[in-house]
Amino acid sequence: MIFIGSLTLLFVVYQLWGTGFLTERYQEDLENDFEELVEYAEEVNSSPEVTSTESPVETNYSDFLWRPEGEAIAQLTIPALSLSKTVVAGISVEALRKGPGHFSGTPLPGMSGNAAIAGHRTTWGAPFGRIDELAPGDEIKVQTIQGTFTYRVIEQLGGKGHFIISPNRLNVLDQDFDVHPNRLTLISCHPKLTARNRIVVIAELVGEPAEYYPPPKQGFSINLSFEGLEESSNSAVPPTVGLEEEDLTSKSSQPNETPATEIETPTPLPKPEPEPVRINQPTSFGEGLSGDSDAITPTIVWGIAVFVLGFSTAFVGSRWRRWPTNLIAFIPFVVVLTVWFFNLEQTIPS
Repeated sequence: MIFIGSLTLLFVVYQLWGTGFLTERYQEDLENDFEELVEYAEEVNSSPEVTSTESPVETNYSDFLWRPEGEAIAQLTIPALSLSKTVVAGISVEALRKGPGHFSGTPLPGMSGNAAIAGHRTTWGAPFGRIDELAPGDEIKVQTIQGTFTYRVIEQLGGKGHFIISPNRLNVLDQDFDVHPNRLTLISCHPKLTARNRIVVIAELVGEPAEYYPPPKQGFSINLSFEGLEESSNSAVPPTVGLEEEDLTSKSSQPNETPATEIETPTPLPKPEPEPVRINQPTSFGEGLSGDSDAITPTIVWGIAVFVLGFSTAFVGSRWRRWPTNLIAFIPFVVVLTVWFFNLEQTIPS
């Protein structure tokens, strides 16, 4: 019982303080990555002629705005809560460990529509730990590579700046709103230490929205160290742009044809028309808030390893020497225990 009680207390310490320490390390790297991304996007935007000569790929904001899951996409600042966090793409367990996560099916902050962001309230830095303190009229600022956008919290019933819903009420992620169409929705679990309900804060965009850019249809990733960027860009260019298979066949079937003295430049493909706001209908608020069932099996396996190692150490110590045995087993036990806590935390709702 003492052994189990000690493990329980250690797990509480890991959740409340250990996870926060890890998130701070993540946030430091993400903040640097986001600053580099903004600087690079501004450089490309201000020097389009350089980009056109160095890379045959047309630079599009979508390549910079829509990042792979877990990478930095925005900077969230809430003065009333003294909060400043880098927002990552996605709401998976791994993404929300780094900071607030953006629902990938919703527009990005600043764009027209309903941009939604989720975050923890008690663990992993608890970015939304004081979200219930937001009052109507409080400002929320979000910076993306399109600029800095200001939102104001909308008053809810009872004069509060938030409301509580069930985990199945997903209509807060809808895009069709006659009132306050351009909004920012912040979502977390409620009450604290449980995931029984969801707490929601809705803020309205002040001013005009930025231009909407749909997510790239094909994955595109930028190395934020910007080393070997040209190689990755060139590899994305199809080798036969503007040529159909039939054209290649007909050209190869005419061996006696005189070679052309000039290489004709293929006609540029027409740019697609702007696309409307797209959203995939969500089925939940994400495993990052609800818990990841896939982590149950490794949690059980590593839990068994913890108990086997613990009782083996106690058995050997009783037959040999207690303190030397504990000293030898200390580092392996801490490693196994940390891995177990890491997986166990995934299974528990936010």
